Amino acid sequence: MAASSKARPELLQEIRSLRRDLSALRKEAALLHERKQPEVALRESEERYHRLFEDDLTGDYVATPEGVILACNPAFAATLRFTDRQEALEANMATLFPDAQEHATFIELIRQRGRVEYFECVRRRRDGVLIHVVENAVGHFTERGELQQIRGYLFDNTAHKMAEQALRDAEKRHRSLIEFLPDAILVSDEESILFANPAAALLFGADRSEDLVGRRLLDLFHPDHQPAVSQRTQQALHALTPGSPAHRKIVRLDSRILDVETAVTPIVYDGKSCVLRVNRDITARIQAEEELRQKDREISFQLQKIEKLNTALTTLLEHREQEGRRQMESIRATLDKLILPYLESLQATRLDESQRILIEVLAANFANITSSFARQLDTWKAKLTPTEIQVADLIRLGKRTKDVAALLKVSPSAVAFHRTRIRAKLGLTRKPLNLVSSLRVLSQQDGSLARNPRKRRA
Repeated sequence: MAASSKARPELLQEIRSLRRDLSALRKEAALLHERKQPEVALRESEERYHRLFEDDLTGDYVATPEGVILACNPAFAATLRFTDRQEALEANMATLFPDAQEHATFIELIRQRGRVEYFECVRRRRDGVLIHVVENAVGHFTERGELQQIRGYLFDNTAHKMAEQALRDAEKRHRSLIEFLPDAILVSDEESILFANPAAALLFGADRSEDLVGRRLLDLFHPDHQPAVSQRTQQALHALTPGSPAHRKIVRLDSRILDVETAVTPIVYDGKSCVLRVNRDITARIQAEEELRQKDREISFQLQKIEKLNTALTTLLEHREQEGRRQMESIRATLDKLILPYLESLQATRLDESQRILIEVLAANFANITSSFARQLDTWKAKLTPTEIQVADLIRLGKRTKDVAALLKVSPSAVAFHRTRIRAKLGLTRKPLNLVSSLRVLSQQDGSLARNPRKRRA
């Protein structure tokens, strides 16, 4: 009992000692735990940064001012066409610039500014192709202010740059096309002129195309045409319907008035709805058309005068024809009363055969004269000589060659020669037609024309 009682205080003392040690260990463990949390947080932060660095779609890098690449992510290697990151780390940043001087200029810019943001520049890929990039870079300096590292990232902007260049080239081509067009081009909104090409300056009398920009649109058109211009502008801006070429009058800056043909098209200019006007000078054409109309009026007036003169001339000719018929009737009446009765009396007297034939020919010719003087110029006798007419008249009466020769006091061979000439002149050569019958038919036709003068005129 005594021994057990003696050991109890020692056990309690040992327990108290163990509790003190345990409390101390807990305190030390708590202190160690507090000290370990920043390290864990740092490791986690480093791991997150590493994942962000590795997975970033932009090309991240860390390099020295001399160009040694200390670190880079896969996007950096891919952007600059390295086969892998290790090949990129073995390269030098200076080789990724178009030339060494540009690399030196970039490093100097970092030293001066400490950083560059949205820096558009050109870099050379591993395969030698130049690309456009946008780069952000930050310099890290020592306590003495010396540049120690450059940390940055870049991304390929070549496609965007090419699209911008293509757009600029297209705009340049379109502007060149518009500026060199012979037609006057105006772009306006509802009120004012926003663009004019050199041809417009020439048409409207301005020294430069810029002198037209800002002017009121309607001031360039004649007051009589301003309502139509305003209406067409409204239709183009609101209904977006183009307008076919229309005649307009413009007022130049020197107050001269010209005629133009204007076509209207709705367009978007500088991001706003506008109207493009194509104006073509048609003053010369309008003047030519007016001169042509004036000449047409003059020709119409002259034609009216000619028609009146023609009517008067027709009336005069009809009057003269009537007068001629009256004169011929008078002559025929005179012949019938003063000459033919004596010829008939003479035929009743004793005449030899030759005299009787001559009297018959004379009576027949007087009958022809009384039928129409004018007709004689259009008959078959107009083709013959006087001697051939005498021979033809006797042949028509049925006289033979020797009878004709005796009456005309010529040789039979002369009569035969005249017969041949008569057949030739009347178109009877090589035709199986009797000369006597042909001459009688021609005489009958003359008589028919004398009775119906309209047939002769037709």
